[in-house]
Amino acid sequence: MSKAPNGALPEFAMLIDGTLTKSEEKFGVINPSSGEVFAHAPHATQAQVDEAVAAAKKAFRSWQAVPLSERKLAMAKVKEAYDHHRDELADLLVREQGKPLASAKGEVAGAAGLMKKAIELTVPPEVYSDTATRRIEVVRKPIGVVAAITPWNFPIFCSVAKFAPAIVLGNTVVWKPSPFTPLTALRMGEILQSALPPGVLNVVTGDDKQRFNVGAHLTSHAGVSKVSFTGSVPTGKKIMSACSSDVKRVTLEMGGNDAAIVRKDVDVKAMAPKVFSGAFNNSGQICCAVKRCFVHEDIFDEFKDELVRCAEKATFGDGFEVGVEYGPLNNKMQLDKVSALVEDARAQGCEVLCGGGRREGSRGFFYEPTIVSNIKEGVRLFDEEQFGPVMPITPYKSDEEAVARANDSEYGLGGSVWTSDFATGNALASKLLAGTVWVNQHTDLTEAPFGGFKQSGLGREFGSFNVASFTEVQTLSLAKQDV
Repeated sequence: MSKAPNGALPEFAMLIDGTLTKSEEKFGVINPSSGEVFAHAPHATQAQVDEAVAAAKKAFRSWQAVPLSERKLAMAKVKEAYDHHRDELADLLVREQGKPLASAKGEVAGAAGLMKKAIELTVPPEVYSDTATRRIEVVRKPIGVVAAITPWNFPIFCSVAKFAPAIVLGNTVVWKPSPFTPLTALRMGEILQSALPPGVLNVVTGDDKQRFNVGAHLTSHAGVSKVSFTGSVPTGKKIMSACSSDVKRVTLEMGGNDAAIVRKDVDVKAMAPKVFSGAFNNSGQICCAVKRCFVHEDIFDEFKDELVRCAEKATFGDGFEVGVEYGPLNNKMQLDKVSALVEDARAQGCEVLCGGGRREGSRGFFYEPTIVSNIKEGVRLFDEEQFGPVMPITPYKSDEEAVARANDSEYGLGGSVWTSDFATGNALASKLLAGTVWVNQHTDLTEAPFGGFKQSGLGREFGSFNVASFTEVQTLSLAKQDV
């Protein structure tokens, strides 16, 4: 990051082949709490993207041969450099993403934990047969150049989840962050510049609105062997199509329309705040947040009223303000989408119990926490992913009905069951068609594999599945003596 002269906005540089690189074209980065541009990021040219891929491909030739133990030591240096700048990165994250400072610090700390887990990865061979004459084993080989396409809701955490295991496992990376949150990526490229050999990690940025689309060129690039993407379903489908031309390996972690099933045996006052948190954390901008809430008809009114109380007590504001729990939506595009979904629901006769509009007097992208009732299938807010601080709530009569309705979706990322009967709750959880299902919690991620059913994704991240995601399987039939 270059210091700006008086009155000028700060500018950032990309990392290409170990060198900090600017571009003649640039784009503004908006602080979502103010709605104003506060910095500029470079818009890479086609030649610069090609240079980054070529650098990664060249570096891969030698990096793949570096012993795993040495690659782990290199990642430890990456983590050490990163740890020295955690507060700075959290501050920058608040400015470009909008989340409260405490949440930003939590994301930065979580990313450090992902680096630690990457350092602990093991890749032992699997022996299928070992006789006097022959040994048959399966080993893992790095794939090559990985294009990491990362989102704006958790820009640091989701990025480290890709590049840390990919690099430890012998791949090289070209990282392209969202144009809404490019600055933490660019700053991390600068921080990590000397921690890795040139070309092992490259960072390129671009505004998707410009005539040259950096992400599209990168994901279709012949020099890229694997694409790891986190983002929307429509973009993921485009990436999957681009990868088909040369059969690139691809992992897609996409959107969801997670259902929470609240049974009539719950303690309403105890559980409503937890369900609310599962829907509204990060201002609803979580792929696996609660996005549809099914509540048993016997407690529907009581639970609905308790959710409204939670919404009315929630504190939204600038992420640097003391006591703020929730920030703005990250960008105007998302604000407009959320607004349109709520207005469509209102026009169809749904009841907006609280919120239902932009925060008055704010120049930022704030939307009031909103609970919508008298809603069901066929309304866009119920069927689509809103990705914002809005939760539709609907009654149901039986467990069977709730499960069937929850599963009646093109998405299948997450889901949850809320109950005081653990045995029944656990049994119902296994019937939900989703990649991760919780009982009495939601959005709590662990080291277990994460990904979606149906249109919510392809492949898995975290845990041992990182090895599967960033390596190829090779079967070796090894001679021990002539027969």
